[in-house]
Amino acid sequence: MKDKTTGFLEENQNKHLNPESPLIQESNSPRDMNLNEQLLAQNNFDELYMYQRPHRIDRWDKFKEFGKQISCKNNVLCLFPILKWMRNYSWKEYLLHDVISGFTVAIMHIPQGMAYSMLGGVPPIVGIYMAFFPVLIYILMGTSRHISMGTFAVVCMMTGKIVSEYSTQPTTGIDQATLNGTVTESPLQVTTQGGYTPIEVATCVCFVVGLWQFFLGLFKLGGLSVLLSDTLVSGFTTGAAVHVATSQVKHLFGIKVARFTGPLKVIYTYVDLFKKIKTTNLIALVVCLPVILILVIYNELIKPAIGKKLPVPVPVELLAVVFGAFASSYGNLSANYNVTTVGDIPTGFPRPSAPPFNLMLNVVVDALIIAIVSFSVNMSMASLFARKANYKINGNQELLASGSSNMFASFFSCLPFAASLSRSLIQKNTGGRTQMASLVSCCFLLLVLLWVGPFFEPLPQCILAAIVVVSLKGMFVQVLDLKKIWQHSTADGLVWLITFVSVVVIDIDIGLGIGIFLSVVTIILLGQKLKIIQIGNIPGTDMYLDIGHYQAALEIPRIAILQVAGGMHFANSEYVKSKLYSIVNDKIKSGDNKISFVILDMSCIAFLDPAAAKTLLSIHHELKEKSIDVYLTYCSVTIREKLQHVDFFQEFPEDHVFPFNHNAVMHLKHHHDL
Repeated sequence: MKDKTTGFLEENQNKHLNPESPLIQESNSPRDMNLNEQLLAQNNFDELYMYQRPHRIDRWDKFKEFGKQISCKNNVLCLFPILKWMRNYSWKEYLLHDVISGFTVAIMHIPQGMAYSMLGGVPPIVGIYMAFFPVLIYILMGTSRHISMGTFAVVCMMTGKIVSEYSTQPTTGIDQATLNGTVTESPLQVTTQGGYTPIEVATCVCFVVGLWQFFLGLFKLGGLSVLLSDTLVSGFTTGAAVHVATSQVKHLFGIKVARFTGPLKVIYTYVDLFKKIKTTNLIALVVCLPVILILVIYNELIKPAIGKKLPVPVPVELLAVVFGAFASSYGNLSANYNVTTVGDIPTGFPRPSAPPFNLMLNVVVDALIIAIVSFSVNMSMASLFARKANYKINGNQELLASGSSNMFASFFSCLPFAASLSRSLIQKNTGGRTQMASLVSCCFLLLVLLWVGPFFEPLPQCILAAIVVVSLKGMFVQVLDLKKIWQHSTADGLVWLITFVSVVVIDIDIGLGIGIFLSVVTIILLGQKLKIIQIGNIPGTDMYLDIGHYQAALEIPRIAILQVAGGMHFANSEYVKSKLYSIVNDKIKSGDNKISFVILDMSCIAFLDPAAAKTLLSIHHELKEKSIDVYLTYCSVTIREKLQHVDFFQEFPEDHVFPFNHNAVMHLKHHHDL
């Protein structure tokens, strides 16, 4: 085959090229001599190098191939990645690291889970459920080795909005009723007459979120997260942090504030808070302020200094929770000083209960937003750790894993779960190698669920609120990113600012929708901006560079070489035409360089639709009337095939298409005595 191909090339080179041609002798570039490209038009070039269109697979053949893939056992391994990495798990090398990491993360789950579940309008114990039930499924199906799944402030807050909208019973705690010694049933799981309990609404949201994620993964729509750019996520999470902090201020001051919904609810909340500021519970304020101060001092001053020297981080949040529970129990703060406490916490597992499916249609849109937000958070964190540890993440499998985990967890009184950056960093930095660390964490939390839960009953809610507020620092400092974002791109800066303001002033879900809309509009507008620059030749070479940036690049008499950069489509076709005519007319009017030929360099064309093809034909015909010939160069195989598909070359001469700029220039010089 090699000899046959070589002979074909030699035969065609002799056929198309004449080494003694004055054109070849004119070129001083060794590269030109090696390529032998002086007189080759695109069709000759394709023939010389044996171009052929790829065989198109019939749709039925694709379907049959898809069916074979489904039946393949590799799909079982893809669906449950644990079957792959467990085969290569080094028990001697990894186990100790995973045990230490899992134990450390489990300790972090306790205060964070109890604090963040309050944002969802459900009892604190639900946060521990969320660190246990969905994580068991994610361990089997997830592709990330390092992210810690469970409660996430923004997702809990978004769920809490839906809970407050559809539930009819306030959440104060969970009853201690125990069945069979290990299974408990909360009164919140019993439907009140004429409405839904917070747990019922939360589990319905969790199920629908899981359903969305599962079907998005099934149809391989893992790329959907690209709708949430880093800029958009930064503005959105910063705005959501304002809502989270606002929801906790009443606990810090021990004030009962009215619950507001809809636009301006943040403002209304603070107005009501200031009206009732005289009713502040001073004991609650005295209890939470030292906690905030200690956490800030440790996180900002002590942790950076000693954090790298310690094998495991100091669980300051857990220590605050333990100390608060002890102090509250010893001083009987609830009875003596009217300090609101966590209240009843059951032991054992919640009784499995199906979510209210008749509520699904009411929450389907909100659940889609939560599904996309939580998946985007998961993917951003998973990709971050995967790049550092040099392994790959499968976005579609992550959707299937998250969806299955949420649907399973919805039967056990859970909210939608997501990855936590702080816990994931701890899991990675304490030596976690695989999701075995999450399994160890679940085992430790199982002990908490079975026996330790009641210890936290006297814990003041103001301490959990203090933990939440301090943890929001990372989101609030994202405001500082706005200056850099604005300097880099005004459009991105506007997306960040408008998203932030919309989330704070209007609402979380509406603000996110506005942000996504602005991002899409920005992409469309930027896509319409297509650049056309004039390029010239570096004398003695086959190099062609932007005349505006390279002074050594010179114009070629009677030839205008214009490089079109971007995507050509129906939205910018007229802009391309007017811009090109403007350049050509300016040259005609100047009189310095009479234009007879226009070469359109298509090397930077990323996309071309039928409307753009018609525009090119219009340019060809209209310039032809002005005795100006149009040539195309650097048309990629994809672009040429699209042009062929719309019968472009029935009106445009194929011998006016060249593989390189230098081909076209040398061809014109040779045939038109330039």
